[in-house]
Amino acid sequence: MAGPQTVWGLDVGRSALKALKLRASGEGTIELVAAEFIEHASILSEANVNRAELISAALEKFLSRNDVSRDQVVVQVPGQHTLSRFTKLPPVAPKRIPDIVRYEADQQIPFDLDEVIWDYQTFQQADLPDVEVGIFAMKRELLRAHLLHFEQASIEPVAVQPGPLALYNAAHFDGWLSNETTVLLDIGAENTDLVIATAHTLWTRTIPIGGNAMTDALVKAFKLSFAKAEALKRSADTSKYRRQILQAMRPVFADLVQELQRSIGFYSSTHRDAEIDKVVGLGNTFKLAGLQKYLQQNLGLPVELPADFSKAPASGAAAEVVKENRGSLAVAYGLCVQGLELGKVTSNLLPTEIAKQVVWRKKKPAFAATAACLLLAGGLVWFRYTADMRAIAASSEGASAVSVSLEQAPRVVENGPSPSRSPLAQAVEVQEACKTLASELNRLSSEGRTEREQVETVIALQHNKTLVPRLFEVIHQSLPRPDGPLGAAQTQEAVLAALSSAPPRGQRTQVFLDSVHMQFEPNLNAFDWPQSLQPAPPRIKDSPDEVLPGFEIKIKCRTPHERGPQFIDAGFMTPLRETGRKPGRGFFFDRVYLIDGGKVPSSSDEGGAKPKPGLGGFGVSATAQPPATTLSALDRDPITNEPVVNDWRFEIWIDVILEDFPEASSEGEEAGQGDEAADDE
Repeated sequence: MAGPQTVWGLDVGRSALKALKLRASGEGTIELVAAEFIEHASILSEANVNRAELISAALEKFLSRNDVSRDQVVVQVPGQHTLSRFTKLPPVAPKRIPDIVRYEADQQIPFDLDEVIWDYQTFQQADLPDVEVGIFAMKRELLRAHLLHFEQASIEPVAVQPGPLALYNAAHFDGWLSNETTVLLDIGAENTDLVIATAHTLWTRTIPIGGNAMTDALVKAFKLSFAKAEALKRSADTSKYRRQILQAMRPVFADLVQELQRSIGFYSSTHRDAEIDKVVGLGNTFKLAGLQKYLQQNLGLPVELPADFSKAPASGAAAEVVKENRGSLAVAYGLCVQGLELGKVTSNLLPTEIAKQVVWRKKKPAFAATAACLLLAGGLVWFRYTADMRAIAASSEGASAVSVSLEQAPRVVENGPSPSRSPLAQAVEVQEACKTLASELNRLSSEGRTEREQVETVIALQHNKTLVPRLFEVIHQSLPRPDGPLGAAQTQEAVLAALSSAPPRGQRTQVFLDSVHMQFEPNLNAFDWPQSLQPAPPRIKDSPDEVLPGFEIKIKCRTPHERGPQFIDAGFMTPLRETGRKPGRGFFFDRVYLIDGGKVPSSSDEGGAKPKPGLGGFGVSATAQPPATTLSALDRDPITNEPVVNDWRFEIWIDVILEDFPEASSEGEEAGQGDEAADDE
């Protein structure tokens, strides 16, 4: 690749488009000419976002501010999509290295070489004979999908480089590396690129933890939407809730530290002479002040944040962009360094077919000269044609000035153009009338689109409005009912009259519902069960990667039956499973699980009575009832006025999947048995 004088480095990340423009003068100096940091309207990893539209919008905004037609462009591909392998070569002649590297690539790349784009880079110290080679590969379809965004924006890159390698080029060129071993840590929105580097070699790994994981922690901790949690994270340093925000993100910090320690430990075990002396932090996530301090304390290494690009000073508007986002612009900086042929790593994942297109584009000036000669040869013909057209236009009686308003257009289409005009002017009048009507049709269609979508949404809501009553119907059908007059009683008077022939309260087969809480979940597989139930009990339909919309139902109930846990399981939960798994309803109860149980607390207990270990793990065995004079109104049944201090209370959780119950099969039966076994346990 010939050394360009001006290069753009484009890094399209999950949260923003980052771009730098570097210019090399003839005196050997580098100047940072322009910088762009264009945030996407939504983070690309969020659900229900159109990634292609967001990337296209960012590129369109970038091109509206900058002309790249005369500059060379180097683009980044995500580190998590690339494969990196490092191996030492046996002592061979330099001309044999390509053949040995191809053999190593065939052994270490877990795909057919025709399915990937790959390249390699050799690393060697000047005073040592050992040669280490880094092999870098990416699946062809992933690379084509990534480059399609640039192709649609008419941007032709001359080189493609993985983000971690561009990061190493930036650090090597700008002097961020120490005399020993340095850890480059670029925390992005979705992933963290880890590069352990020296002046002569590197080792890289992508960790699937990034800024989005911290935002998700705030979503769960404060019950916010993703957008509000992201805004809260960015304002953490100035927020009065700074301590609570950092505390909510601390588990993510801990996971990140654990992965870093594991990676550094692996590197140290394979490079026993390496001495890591510092960490260079990159990415806008490091704007969280607590993160830098936390990493220093737990890694036992100083964490430095680069202040500027020392070898490529910026001025004006570019300097302001670099000052605000210097950590996130490091990859774009490394891409420019490679484009100027100043990078340590020179590998290139640009597909051959695209490279050929770039070569042909360079030959366009010669083709343009040839075309100019052809145009000159045919100039007389085109000149005559132009002269004739001008003559026609001069005799058209102002046809070009014809305009038709919206009120006039229907008359022109229905009755024809004005007979007083020339034939050319009449044709123009009809054409303008059609254009006016077409424009009005487009406007009216656009105005009605929103109303149609609202109507369709309302209609869709009506299709499912009977779902909640049907769920309540299943729950009530599963409730046990006592035999005799007590089970048939419908009023308080009938209940009191039936008590004379009813069994004692502790032997009644009754369950009272205190509350039923229903919550719709777009994906039950992403719902977090209580810590006491981790791991969650198995599903009948065990498919963790499938999106399962449905309801989480939490039932709080109580029973006076003295064998509370055994009775609630046989008398209520078993009918819930059987009734809730009947086909033809459009939903089925997947997991029916008892997560809490115990005696009903007395209102006189301080803070409320707590369940104590005892029968079946729930509450205590029956004890003598306290004297009636010691009971408050809250300790009595509101219908029968009987003491309830020996009643049992339970909390039952149910997964409701919004599809019909699957047909019986050996796999389904085994899953169902696993569900019931988990419930019994």
